[in-house]
Amino acid sequence: MAAAGFSDPVFARISDLAHLIAGLSFPANRQPSAEAGMRRAMSALHISDPVKLLHAAEHPGEARDVVLAELTVGESYFFRDSAQLNLLATEVLPGRSVTHGPNHPLRLWSAGCASGEEPYTLAILLRELGWPHPARILGTDIALPRVNAARRGRYTRWALRGVSEERVERWFQRTGSHYDLDKGIRECVEFRILNLVQDEYPIEGNFDLVLCRNVMIYFDLPTVARIASGLLESLASDGWLVLGASDPPLANLVSCESVMTPFGIAYRRPGIKSAQRAPTVDSDTVPLPKKWDFVATAPPTPRAEAPEWTEAAVPAAVVSAPVPADRVIDIDSSILFAYEIADYVTAESLLAIALAAEGEENKTVWLWILYIRTIANQGRLHEAGEFCARALEVHPLAPELHYLHATLLSQANWHSDAAIAARRSIYLDRKFVMGHLQLGDALTRLGDSNGARISFENVITLLEKVDATDTITAADGVPASRLRQIATLRLRDVEALPR
Repeated sequence: MAAAGFSDPVFARISDLAHLIAGLSFPANRQPSAEAGMRRAMSALHISDPVKLLHAAEHPGEARDVVLAELTVGESYFFRDSAQLNLLATEVLPGRSVTHGPNHPLRLWSAGCASGEEPYTLAILLRELGWPHPARILGTDIALPRVNAARRGRYTRWALRGVSEERVERWFQRTGSHYDLDKGIRECVEFRILNLVQDEYPIEGNFDLVLCRNVMIYFDLPTVARIASGLLESLASDGWLVLGASDPPLANLVSCESVMTPFGIAYRRPGIKSAQRAPTVDSDTVPLPKKWDFVATAPPTPRAEAPEWTEAAVPAAVVSAPVPADRVIDIDSSILFAYEIADYVTAESLLAIALAAEGEENKTVWLWILYIRTIANQGRLHEAGEFCARALEVHPLAPELHYLHATLLSQANWHSDAAIAARRSIYLDRKFVMGHLQLGDALTRLGDSNGARISFENVITLLEKVDATDTITAADGVPASRLRQIATLRLRDVEALPR
């Protein structure tokens, strides 16, 4: 690595060492922050010379642990990213009982757990949900100081920002300026030191959920692929892998299935057909609380320059109802069957034939939408974007197409353009629920909390006028009651953001 970006070539050598040991990668734009981390390590170790820091970090021990800790962001907080936590409550937990029976031990892994906020959040969530079955939660991190802090379970108020006072009082004991986590919750989580690049992954495997959020940003793409492959192999056959919003998409890096849930993209081992998936509606086996109190998550900083279309991102999902039941259209049942079992190669071929047989002006909107989603589900976002633009030329007044366009743009991190596309869908149909929901998500990402609040309130108002079991247009089979719950949670998140 060149020394450009570092004030001293020795810092570049320390960066190279960190790459060798832990796979950490620091391109030019991140070298100033990396040097700042190295200087913090020098201060903590009472070292004034970068050469001495390099020599100390060359061997396992305290100096290396401190350097690695300072080079990676170890700051987290409880109940971070409520949308992804909902995946646990609505997909993972119901799936365990339905697929494996009530006594199947739940296995969760927080990889890169920092000081334990994330795995402890999972433990609290299980307790609040009244989850009655056995559970094992593992938290791992590369930095010994952070693992030790996690085991202590002592936090500052900053780690609890946005958490309700009721929840803080229930699960924490205040001691001066610190908050000690409930002993029963601490005993639910096991912590280990684990280097995702060099160490063997937990041999027991078969995890129902692996969270590795905002960790991959520190690695180059070959390392991301290697780590992601290991994490996917650690999953149960129908387990879930969830990354952070800033992490690179995996679609073109590893063999996996990308799933667009109502809570964002998640990944599964390849070969999981939709028929095997857990239900996403309320389950009698999972006692969900009447009021979820997830903390709001500050939206990530929008990219100044997003890529035009990156094939690595996957905007669409395998869904159970790709075409609304209330739309009478002529789509061959073999196409729908191939799509529903996630046989996208067959579905794409059949759809291409169906589209070619239609005149350009007569191609139905839903043939286009199904074709675009089939392509996107295979990780070919560039093609999906091109076909969506082409479809909009043929059907410029179709709100569902503009909504799909907004979804594609959002997954490429073009949140401003996604908001514009979502607004077009609403302009064409003021009662289009999914357009309002997508607009709220885009505005949240852009930091427009007031606009997002209005959008989510519109969703709730519109859904008050329909039956709870009704299927909403373009909602992928998610019932109205579930969509209203999603909008309520997101509204609560937005209202908790600082103004």
